[in-house]
Amino acid sequence: MTSKYHTTLTLFIFLLIPALCFGENENLQNLDKALSKDYTSRKVMQLDSLKRVINISQDKWEGYHELAARYSNFNTDSALSYAIKARETATDRDRLRKSDIQIASLYNSSLMMYKEAYQIFKDIPLDSAETSFKKDYFTLGVQLYRNLEELAPYDSLRRYYAQRKRALRDSVLKIMPDEKFIRANELLDGGDPQGAINLFKDIADNPDIHLYNGAPYHLLAKAYQRLGDKDREIEFLALAAKLDIENGVKEYLALPQLALALYEKGDVARAYRYMKRSNDDAKSCNARVRIFDMTEAVSVISDAYASHQKSWQAIMTWLLIALCLLLLVTCISLIYARKHNRMLSEARSKLEESNRKLEVAGNVREKYVRRFMNLSREYIEYLNSYRASLFKTASKRNFDTLYNAIKSTRIIDQTTSTFYTSFDKAFLELYPDFVNEFNSLLRPEERIELKEEDTLNTELRIFALMKLGIRESAEIAKFLNCSQSTVYNYRTRYRAKAIDKDDFVNHFFS
Repeated sequence: MTSKYHTTLTLFIFLLIPALCFGENENLQNLDKALSKDYTSRKVMQLDSLKRVINISQDKWEGYHELAARYSNFNTDSALSYAIKARETATDRDRLRKSDIQIASLYNSSLMMYKEAYQIFKDIPLDSAETSFKKDYFTLGVQLYRNLEELAPYDSLRRYYAQRKRALRDSVLKIMPDEKFIRANELLDGGDPQGAINLFKDIADNPDIHLYNGAPYHLLAKAYQRLGDKDREIEFLALAAKLDIENGVKEYLALPQLALALYEKGDVARAYRYMKRSNDDAKSCNARVRIFDMTEAVSVISDAYASHQKSWQAIMTWLLIALCLLLLVTCISLIYARKHNRMLSEARSKLEESNRKLEVAGNVREKYVRRFMNLSREYIEYLNSYRASLFKTASKRNFDTLYNAIKSTRIIDQTTSTFYTSFDKAFLELYPDFVNEFNSLLRPEERIELKEEDTLNTELRIFALMKLGIRESAEIAKFLNCSQSTVYNYRTRYRAKAIDKDDFVNHFFS
């Protein structure tokens, strides 16, 4: 019982551990639900609807520019194609500069064409540009120099790119001091993640607030990562990734970063699933930067997942072996229990039969004790009556009559006959088939036929006494009031009449 309990408990614990460790995060569960649905078809329908509007529109630039923006996080090749078409259809300087910004952003953020992006960025004129354009221009510069900083092969160049990044960021804040994302990234670079969180305090305190894109969540996740708060980092990365998926985005940062965070926390299976989805989406979008960024992480997580699967398979194999052993022990226990129950049933039946026989034997014993007492009482009464008769004869001095009475064997003969009759009845009540069984041992022509059913003859009384365990010839002779030779002769004679002498001897002589 104890072994079965421990095996079942072990199996239950192994199956429960993953759910206890990783299944409780509601944000991850909501993200899993979003990943299981098809938002791509809805995105394609929206883009097709916009294309139909462009086909009948007079202003092609506006439509191409919008399509390029919509495709930028869904399909990089299509986004670049529409951005180029927008530039080709630009009818004024402002639109031409906006198209250049859009093309340079695609080169920088998705296609790893930093040289081309830098060349376009450097050639864009800023004279008489409106504030919104300057904000887009400086933001492109910040992003471009951040990427160049990360790829710089030596420190002096890295410092130069970092200085240019900060200068452009200051330019954005100079014209738009309330730009929270630029300010938050400045605080993060300056080592003040809590200050960045405070800028988005309303979202940090209420993660369920409805947003149209995941950028604020992603920034908060980065801030909590700097603070070392892994749980909140995962929480906001999951929220950002969920919005990306629901918006049909294929080029994103949140989901692969979430995969790495979960990998570091030990949830290898979910990390592998998220990273695989991120890699597949990046390939379908042809986002070279994302593919490049994920190369090392995909390899590490895939190896860890393979090792995790191998370990889990080993655990499941052992669990299966344990389960099989448990089933085997259970089957053996059931077989043993059935056998034991059958033995108990047989023993109970035998006990009931023995009790029944004991009850019958008890009844028979009571019956024959009563018979013996009645017979003894009758003999005592008879002897007392006989004594009174002799006393009466003697008191009358009728000595001849007294002498004749004493000399006569009539009384002894009557008493003996009565005793044998009582013995015969008692024995045949105990063994009602005795005569038939005795005859079955003899040859047909030698079998005994009794004149009266309840009476035995002398020969049968000899074997009846032997049946009762009295086998000495002297005892039998004394009981039957005959000579030992008579007993011996009857025994020898009927053994010679038997069908099988050995069988006959086994019945009465052993």
